[in-house]
Amino acid sequence: MNGATAMAVVLADELARCGVTDIVVAPGARSGPLAQALFRQAARSCQRLHTRFDERTAGFLALGLAKRSRRAVVVVCTSGTATANLHPAVLEASHSHLPLVLQ
Repeated sequence: MNGATAMAVVLADELARCGVTDIVVAPGARSGPLAQALFRQAARSCQRLHTRFDERTAGFLALGLAKRSRRAVVVVCTSGTATANLHPAVLEASHSHLPLVLQ
């Protein structure tokens, strides 16, 4: 197991241990190991994994899930400009005092 995969497995396990129930993934090449680890973790736990190919949509889905549950929701996307597309949802979450965890 390489370092990226090992770290992804640890992070997925810790998110489950901390009670995270919803994870939204906008997959990309750089987030591949983490997306795979989260998928495997969700399959063996009560977590729900939501996949969206558009980062802006992923951010607003996570915002809606956080509004409904009042719990932290994790959003995973690839790096670079993809992350900037989460900005509108992050601003809304911040002003609404809703917890989003971005990776």
